[in-house]
Amino acid sequence: MRHIVIAGLGSAGYAALMAIRRTSPGTRITVIDPKPRDLAHPCGIPYALGGQVPADGLEQDIYLNKMGVKKISGRVLAFDGAAHTVTVAADGEHALEYDAAIITTGAVPVLPPIKGLESVLYKGLYPLATTDDLKKIKGRLDSSVHGIVIGAGAIGLEAAIALRKHLKGIAILEMRSQILPGVLDPDMTEPVREHLESYGIGVHTDTQADGVIELNGFGGVTGGGNKYEGETGILSAGFRANTEAAGVSGLALDPLGIVVDGRMRTSSIDIYAAGDCAANWSIIDGSRLPVKLATGAYRMGIVAGINAAGGDAEYRGTAGTFVTRIGNLEVAGTGYTTQAARAAGYTPVEGKIRTTILPDYFPENTTISIKVLCDRMSGRFLGAQAVAERGAAERVNLVSMALETGMLPADFWRVELAYCPAVSEVVDPLNKAIEFALRRMAR
Repeated sequence: MRHIVIAGLGSAGYAALMAIRRTSPGTRITVIDPKPRDLAHPCGIPYALGGQVPADGLEQDIYLNKMGVKKISGRVLAFDGAAHTVTVAADGEHALEYDAAIITTGAVPVLPPIKGLESVLYKGLYPLATTDDLKKIKGRLDSSVHGIVIGAGAIGLEAAIALRKHLKGIAILEMRSQILPGVLDPDMTEPVREHLESYGIGVHTDTQADGVIELNGFGGVTGGGNKYEGETGILSAGFRANTEAAGVSGLALDPLGIVVDGRMRTSSIDIYAAGDCAANWSIIDGSRLPVKLATGAYRMGIVAGINAAGGDAEYRGTAGTFVTRIGNLEVAGTGYTTQAARAAGYTPVEGKIRTTILPDYFPENTTISIKVLCDRMSGRFLGAQAVAERGAAERVNLVSMALETGMLPADFWRVELAYCPAVSEVVDPLNKAIEFALRRMAR
């Protein structure tokens, strides 16, 4: 009986497991994972911190034994591709034979080079990656008045909103010149920044945290020549691929993770990798992208599972399609930003509008800012971004589909979008933005 080992049980690992079961139901599967429970849902952690979801719902057991899957509570140390064995740390070290292995070890938080960081880490300053982190932060809040968030990506902004529900004041420090860097164009971040400030959250861009203030543990940080005091801090400086076992095993790596092909094969025969530990690439042109999203991880896991079980599937890359909810705002994006498109050699043309979602006469109307990016030379979509109280994700998802299928902006008018005045305009805001981009390309 064929035996497949899965190292890690996050989005990619779970997707691989289910794909193996569908592709080859008789395959023997062993999962190696250090978590006390089968699955965790880290994307929900900021919302649990803010009280929107119960913390105990972020972990669950899926009763692997009832599925005929063996689970080893431990972690993988190394793979031996020639011997087809994996060394596992679980009550000592053990070697386990496999026919195929899938590495889905995910990513770990980046610890920025802040002077004195080690002295306050987990003593008031925490990453926000696990439910243990969540418990420690919540335990600190009763003795805190002000909070600091280092990093203004999606998780950092979600965390800032969550902390503001508990604390008097929050300061966000971002070393780059804008919030949501690499995700939105600078002009699209303005309504998000204004929204954060309406919550009483201070947003400090071009400000790199360079030192900590120690006061019986964490007391704040210094940055840009200023002091930012706070009793609770959250590190949200991004994630890096967890490639420790892969590196020890001699698998090919690049700065973004384990190198894989479209079948999720690594440089060693019968070893696959998927999810945040693997180096991802763009669906637009195949260039490497530092994208770490559960949606892409799940798709990669499906492909790895099918192929490890003897099937045939291909992963074509990611559009980096994402959405976050920051306070009352829905913020979504897909594909390249303007800066990234230029860096990739394109000539991006923007179609940007700010308009109401419903007809003017309809009550409870809301506005949306939406931008589409097209390439002047090829006429292709390059990306889209949207910010709104509602409706941002559904429109960005349509452009993501166009990126995947190769639909051109010039053909988008043929897509019949549902209309009702209580839901949308006759001409949807997305169509208006695309038409604007097409007019600019025609000049």
